[in-house]
Amino acid sequence: MFYPIIRAVCLGWLIGGSVMSGVVQAATEILSLNPASLREMTLESIPPWPDDMVLSGTNEHWQKILHEGEFVIALYEAMPATIDVAVPYTYDEYVLVLEGSVVLTSTEGVRQAYQTGDQFLVPQGWTGTWEMPSRFRELIIVETEQWEASDSLLEALSASPPKAGSSTPEALPLLANTLQQAELDSLPPWPEGVVLTGTNAHGQKVLHEGQLVSVLYGAEAALLEVGAPFPYDEYVFVVEGQVILTSTGGSPKTFGVGDSFLVPKGWMGTWDMPVKYREKIIVETKAWNIDEG
Repeated sequence: MFYPIIRAVCLGWLIGGSVMSGVVQAATEILSLNPASLREMTLESIPPWPDDMVLSGTNEHWQKILHEGEFVIALYEAMPATIDVAVPYTYDEYVLVLEGSVVLTSTEGVRQAYQTGDQFLVPQGWTGTWEMPSRFRELIIVETEQWEASDSLLEALSASPPKAGSSTPEALPLLANTLQQAELDSLPPWPEGVVLTGTNAHGQKVLHEGQLVSVLYGAEAALLEVGAPFPYDEYVFVVEGQVILTSTGGSPKTFGVGDSFLVPKGWMGTWDMPVKYREKIIVETKAWNIDEG
């Protein structure tokens, strides 16, 4: 939830607080991505990795697609194994570790270890080893066109030719303590009529922009009205504070630190931040750039 959305809502799509067409649309519901529920969800078996990719461990894994819009949200689970990613990643992949741990070692020799609750982004072009010392489960986000082009992570990592002479980009850690302490750039205040109560002060910082945009957003306590449809899908991970989302004609949903959810394209309602609030969001880049433009 950040300035470009409400700017577009207020300046482009609303006249006097109502949708320009005058038609009242049914609210599109928020998708809760509660970590406890995601850890218990049953996944579907997928074909094994090619034998030459599995350096050690058990070649058995599963996945389940939770959302497919401007980006795909999926769950992935694997038995303990070390996977050799010798072919560059064909897309950006955001990861939230739900169970177990993973150690990424790039071909440049950079080692990164992540535990349950950690987040990171594997950029397009990454190569190295992916070590899962115990049973591992993650939530991932991939831009939809890239996901469909490869159909699955399996095909993306085993079928694409490497790019000669290119250096390997490193995975981007998105750890909670760093996100809580990062300085944000001040944003212009919300347009008049958006802030129902509270303080009209907020900021953001772009962390990554590739096929996906990752942004850190923060605001003082305020109640905002989203009176016109959200222009795109937005994945949210709460870093600090609390947010209560109430869809138009619906019931409130409350999210606290460590929770995540999807605000789907077309959603309308109120966005209540009762205390100082900070979140990390993921948006598909083309949708972000259209709205920014």
